[in-house]
Amino acid sequence: MRRYTLIILLLLGARTAIAQDNIWVVANVSEVDSVFSKADVRTLFMNNSSTQKPVLQPVALSPGHRVRSIFNAKVLALPESRIQSYWAQMRFSGRMTPPKEFETLEEMLEYISNNEGAVGYMPAEIELPEHLIVIYESL
Repeated sequence: MRRYTLIILLLLGARTAIAQDNIWVVANVSEVDSVFSKADVRTLFMNNSSTQKPVLQPVALSPGHRVRSIFNAKVLALPESRIQSYWAQMRFSGRMTPPKEFETLEEMLEYISNNEGAVGYMPAEIELPEHLIVIYESL
């Protein structure tokens, strides 16, 4: 009996870990034209701008944060080293600057909540303030 209880607990823990690997991209906008595709989100975060009205401004977590790693792998499909190299080239050439970065999810969520047009990524199922909307879900 103990063995089955242990197996059930391990399976429940694995299910929770898998759920934590899902990402929501959330925005502080009153309305958005449509749900974003993975390519739309990638363009937004790698070009640091959008043609949406209002203009969307992406924000990110600092390198090394687990949620950032999941977002990079699942949505951007790039390793951190490639992303850092890309933004170094963009800064050096004076073409673009990377998204504003935050140390914690709480800081990023507060920034998104207080700034119209701000867009960031969160673990799926996180409790969001009412005025933020999910524009992309990575499952």
